[in-house]
Amino acid sequence: MIKVAVPLFKDRVSPHFGASPKMLLVMIEHGVIQSEATWDVGGESPMEIARRLASLGIQYVICGGIHRTYKEWLITSGITVVENQRGIATEVMKKLLNELANGRRDQKRASSFIEKA
Repeated sequence: MIKVAVPLFKDRVSPHFGASPKMLLVMIEHGVIQSEATWDVGGESPMEIARRLASLGIQYVICGGIHRTYKEWLITSGITVVENQRGIATEVMKKLLNELANGRRDQKRASSFIEKA
């Protein structure tokens, strides 16, 4: 099971991690989305959000921009950060699924595996 988190701005990937009041949480198994939930982040700080994602076992965070401190903390916690993404969150997720299905997903290419939507 793969767990993915995407900060949202309406139905789009939020321009910056920690600035969004909502987070899309997705569970993927065998290349298929098994469940989706929206988490109301409320007034939590970016570090509180990062800690919560780690405690939930999230493996990927897809976002627009992200402060280096939070990115490094997430990576150190075993979470792959896919930054500089934009577009409709569901379309970006489909690209992730395609990459995972084709075995082209690795930590070193975390920032560039998805082309801009």
